[in-house]
Amino acid sequence: MEEIICLTCDTAALEKAIFCYQCGTQLRCKGCQEQLPADAKHCIACGIPVVGNPSPVISKPQNLIKFKENKDERFYEIEFSNDVGKEIKEVVADLLKNKLGQGTSQQLNFREINQTLINSADHHKSAAGANFSAGGLQAIADKSPGDNQGIEVDAAFTEYPHLNDLEIKLDCRENEWLLLYAFYNAGFGKTTFSKETVWQVYKEKRLTETRFKNLGTNWKSLFKKYICTVKENEFRFTAQGLSKVQELLMAATSGHKPAGRSPRKSIVFAHSSFSSHKSLPLSRKVAANPIVADEFDVYKNEYKISLEDFFTRKKPGSGNPNRIVTIAYYITRMNHQEYFTEGNIDFAYRILNLAGKPVHLKQVIINLKNDRVWFQKVMDGGTAGWRLTRQAEIYVEEKLPSAS
Repeated sequence: MEEIICLTCDTAALEKAIFCYQCGTQLRCKGCQEQLPADAKHCIACGIPVVGNPSPVISKPQNLIKFKENKDERFYEIEFSNDVGKEIKEVVADLLKNKLGQGTSQQLNFREINQTLINSADHHKSAAGANFSAGGLQAIADKSPGDNQGIEVDAAFTEYPHLNDLEIKLDCRENEWLLLYAFYNAGFGKTTFSKETVWQVYKEKRLTETRFKNLGTNWKSLFKKYICTVKENEFRFTAQGLSKVQELLMAATSGHKPAGRSPRKSIVFAHSSFSSHKSLPLSRKVAANPIVADEFDVYKNEYKISLEDFFTRKKPGSGNPNRIVTIAYYITRMNHQEYFTEGNIDFAYRILNLAGKPVHLKQVIINLKNDRVWFQKVMDGGTAGWRLTRQAEIYVEEKLPSAS
């Protein structure tokens, strides 16, 4: 049995079919069975009028959602019918409720919502019919600060303090200052930022010799959980990074220190004191010079292990010479600082909770310089420090257990 092709929808119909079973278009004359040309008003053989052919129905999407993320990147536009809207309205409302209800600094995962909408739309490609109830996307309009066709979620901080005020009120670590400068540079976390702009602000406001040496390490430490790379020299905040900034800003406005922060203390060794009413010769006790702890990055990141892990693997024992050279190696080779200070060693002893820290720490380092040729003294402006010699490097790498 031969087939003919419907000239309206290209569906193959049986030879004797009068109408197309797909779209209803009349294919043959009812009186003489003559095949009709496209858009015929009368039969070309007998002149009988042709039944009015239905116009093709094009289902147009009735609803539109637009997603905006920042000034340059990512703009989504999703169209869907009422039937699809009924399917996804509760999903979208639940996503908004969960994302906005968990914390003020959380932002919507646009990719997640977009994928949900696309999956639902694919499932209902031919949907049409029932009216779209107001309870669906109205939830979006209620949550959105803009019009009900766009979803833009910002942090809940209504007024951010000036950076100059933060410097007076806030006591935080150097990598946290970098995080704050990045936040302000990124339009309060809404856009991306570059390393150069953040470093420039940091150098203008915070730079000292020691901080400059630690700047690269402090910057890298932020990639552990607070910021991530968008593309070359372009970065953005993670949800955890925005939460951390929120915590710091709340601490500044409330006057309290950030949670989990122990106050910084300068550790000063007490001077030995004695008194005697006799003029007899006495053994002279030399008072130790006060040493102020000098912080450095002791935490693990993608480029290095933590100081604690390095110390555990090297097993320097309880002797101060091995401990000091192990700490010095970590500071200069793992952290890539040009030199270390006595304050760095003091800080490491406290972080590692090591007993038996030498009272005359500077003199111990000098002795190791003279006796074992492990260190070289350097002067960096007004800062005195020590470099590790090649002999000390070989000792740590070959004499102590492998850190790999």
